[in-house]
Amino acid sequence: MADAFLMSYPGPDWRIRGAANFRSRARAATSPRAALAEWLRLGDAIARRGGRIWVMPPAGVAPPLTGMIYTANAGALLGGVFVVSKMAVAHRQAERQPIVEFLNRARLPTALAAHTWEGQADVCALGGDRFLLTWGVRSSESSIAEVRARLPAGAQALPVRLRDPYFHGDTCLSPLQNRKGQVVLLAHADALVDRTLADLQRFAGAEVEVLPISRADALGYAANALGIGGRILLPTGLSAELKRQLAERDFDLEEIELAELFGKGGGGPRCLVNRLDGLPAGASAPELTTERERLEQLLESYPESVYSSSHKPL
Repeated sequence: MADAFLMSYPGPDWRIRGAANFRSRARAATSPRAALAEWLRLGDAIARRGGRIWVMPPAGVAPPLTGMIYTANAGALLGGVFVVSKMAVAHRQAERQPIVEFLNRARLPTALAAHTWEGQADVCALGGDRFLLTWGVRSSESSIAEVRARLPAGAQALPVRLRDPYFHGDTCLSPLQNRKGQVVLLAHADALVDRTLADLQRFAGAEVEVLPISRADALGYAANALGIGGRILLPTGLSAELKRQLAERDFDLEEIELAELFGKGGGGPRCLVNRLDGLPAGASAPELTTERERLEQLLESYPESVYSSSHKPL
């Protein structure tokens, strides 16, 4: 079965609202038109590798829910039920309702997280029913038991506490499967409060290689790369050394320019998708294959900038 993903495209008023991560704090002026073009570029790259994409529209509310595009935070599909996140940051807490409404229309069962938890971004699946569950910056420690209870029977989970600016697990930990099916876990040691890379290697087992990444590559969102079909979709600007190491490990590399969505908004390729592994029979939603032409037409109506060059905080 093809890999399936949930994505939500930016609306015509997409901008920086909460400025809740180290990149978005600059509150740079944004271009909704460029943001949608980047989103489509990423969607097309996924589709070329055979991925199916559910397209969740932006919520038509004011002020706009500009964080919805980072669907890794929407929740996670666990045991056939999509558990909808309980966001830590105030400007994203209203995302719950439109996400639930969309998933209800898609006939996908939902549940609401009881504890502060920002979704799949803090669930690192290593394969073989082994998971790293991250917390400490956005997701709360109390979320660990709640998520663990929804993992497959017999699954092993290792809680990992993070430190700022690595606010989600997917900013510092990235399990990637190469063309031979081997798993390489990109990991940045300084992001981890209570674990070492050796701890991660022992937990992951011999089937997984833990590959250390530098602070510069971590802040460049190397661990927010998206793997699909042996290809890694990377943000631009990562080190030549890391790209060499990945190529040596039989990965096909493709760089994706995300100057708006990552450079300003702070979310890279992995932040912009939610993997829908284990979709139950009967669940369906509008897909990029049928929505692509409409979105291309919509792009032409989007403004180049949503507010003046004064960069007034919103």
